[in-house]
Amino acid sequence: MIYPHHQKAIDYITDKFQSDNQVEALLISGSIAHGFNDEYSDVDINIIVSDESYAQRFRENAVTYWESADTFYKGGYFDGKYITWEYLSLAAERGNEPTRFALHDSKIAFDKTGRAKDYIKKIGDYTFDPQNLARFLSQFEVWKWYCGEALRHDDQYLLDIAVSKLILFAGRMILFENKIFFPYHKWFMRVLEDAPDKPFDLMTLIKSLLNDKSHENIARLYDSIKNHKNWSGGEQHNLSFHFIRDTETVWMRQDEFIENI
Repeated sequence: MIYPHHQKAIDYITDKFQSDNQVEALLISGSIAHGFNDEYSDVDINIIVSDESYAQRFRENAVTYWESADTFYKGGYFDGKYITWEYLSLAAERGNEPTRFALHDSKIAFDKTGRAKDYIKKIGDYTFDPQNLARFLSQFEVWKWYCGEALRHDDQYLLDIAVSKLILFAGRMILFENKIFFPYHKWFMRVLEDAPDKPFDLMTLIKSLLNDKSHENIARLYDSIKNHKNWSGGEQHNLSFHFIRDTETVWMRQDEFIENI
């Protein structure tokens, strides 16, 4: 839902940038585009400029935009980034899931070139690689083991991070199964809650585990995910290989960390 004060703010910022010769298109993104906004949400924007204009801004450390929207609603503001057509092209070609989530439902405020619609569609057209599910499963299994190690050694730091990773990769497995982009951490629980194919009590189990990182709550979440489906498809799963590849040797290839793919 777009609140009337948000629409007035969007109309204002659209008119402002449409009259700027250096700005070629404007996208409304963030919580408003995702449909997650409340009446106090800020207005997130992506301001598309030429490569030359962006390069100049980059040299000047001026690739972000902020402006108060207090005229339209108390505490409101515009939060923006300058991007290029090349950025959108690369996002469509090889963007990770958080990038695709951020852009795939953007609303076009204006586009002087007519290119934005096609790029946004291509960003949303994504083939979920089955190998990624095996990689998430390996992380899920290893971080379950780390949870046990943390409890055994009374290591609160390791326990906190292990539980977070266990939840992260449990959620990534569920999102993968539902063909839903991982939105990064801010919207992770919101998007996961809306996934239709998941254990019926998944969100309750996650909340319980976050509140009480006990053996019992760890086991309940782990068992719920493992029993939800046959994640390996009946094939032998080499969990050590995937964990070594994605955690211990990822730096050698300069690949993206498994959390962000």
